[in-house]
Amino acid sequence: MNQKTSVTLDQERPFEFDELFFSRTDERGVIQAGNSVFQSISAYSWDEILHAPHRLIRHPDMPRGVFWLMWDTIQKGNPIGAYVKNLAKDGCYYWVFAVVTPIEGGFLSVRLKPSSTVFEAVKKQYADLRDAEVTQNVSPKESAARLTDHLAALGYDSYSAFMAQALSLEVSARDEHLGRTKDASQTCFERLAKSAEDLLYCTSNIADVFSKNKHIPLNLKIHAAQLGDIGTPIGTISDNYTMISNEIQQQMSEFVRNCHNVSQAVGKGWFLTSTAMVQRQVIDFFQYEETCEAVNQDVEMQHLRAQQQSYSEQALKGLRAISSQIELFSQSCAEMRRLSTSLKVIRVIGKIESASIDNSLNNLDHLIDDLGQFQSVLGEGLDAVDVANKHMRSDVDILIGRRAAA
Repeated sequence: MNQKTSVTLDQERPFEFDELFFSRTDERGVIQAGNSVFQSISAYSWDEILHAPHRLIRHPDMPRGVFWLMWDTIQKGNPIGAYVKNLAKDGCYYWVFAVVTPIEGGFLSVRLKPSSTVFEAVKKQYADLRDAEVTQNVSPKESAARLTDHLAALGYDSYSAFMAQALSLEVSARDEHLGRTKDASQTCFERLAKSAEDLLYCTSNIADVFSKNKHIPLNLKIHAAQLGDIGTPIGTISDNYTMISNEIQQQMSEFVRNCHNVSQAVGKGWFLTSTAMVQRQVIDFFQYEETCEAVNQDVEMQHLRAQQQSYSEQALKGLRAISSQIELFSQSCAEMRRLSTSLKVIRVIGKIESASIDNSLNNLDHLIDDLGQFQSVLGEGLDAVDVANKHMRSDVDILIGRRAAA
């Protein structure tokens, strides 16, 4: 194998936004095929790059944690998207956003030129991760964990949520550079992601306020006991509130979990849809490339088309999964609303009973007000959730219609 020429590693090897490329490897990551853009940008000849390990083009600036995350994901049979800095034979570097998907006998990676705003932030994070790996001897697994922690601090529910949005941003940025109209499905998914974010905020706020007011039943019980016989009605109210509170506690876990399931389903459906779109564009690009003896274009086209068909079907399933998760979450919301109504009744009765007791003998008003605050937050939160659910159903129906017709 020829050695890389002795040049500096800080010179970028350019390629255009309309150039898409792919490579196919076996299960060990050994290159089996690719297209002419892949070969030319790598600066290796076909004889040099075919049957070589894909790490041949790995740049030393890349955090090992990113590759750990990639291999951990694809070896479990799942696709992944990631920003990758590669090293050409001549010592130049080039950045790509790579979408790697498992196929029979190995993996297929399709790549596009990145240019979104999130790309700039990722480069800084990668530099920090790589520095920690080198200077602090951070393991690849720990480096991957630091990456996901950083993304969580930026508001991403998971790496999957990040890669879904990142791929969409790169697809849209590429369309803009090429003078194309933004794909309507990307706009729908952006709205879905925003609605899912609103749901997460509302459910988190509801759970937060509930946690802060769990003391109300016990305090009511204490005040009832201090008031003697005239506090008996308050004691009954406390018992009733405790019963409802326990129901809310049980329902709250499912409520929050179902909300997170909606968010995860949106991210997965978004990534699958964008992946199928990029794979379709790679096919369109590859079929007009000049053939070469080193790569059997017919065979590789079969791989690409089979993969694109598979991910188109998975994208449709992903959209239907979003619809199913929204329905499950709606059922949780309906149950929470029933409990909210019960709380409202208890609060009204408590207000009446508190008013009938000499205020100099009790300190119930503030407890009733606390109960009212939670009931208000719960009611307003559920109203906001209903609005978000309605918008999400509409967008998912649009996306399912578009995907089914594709």
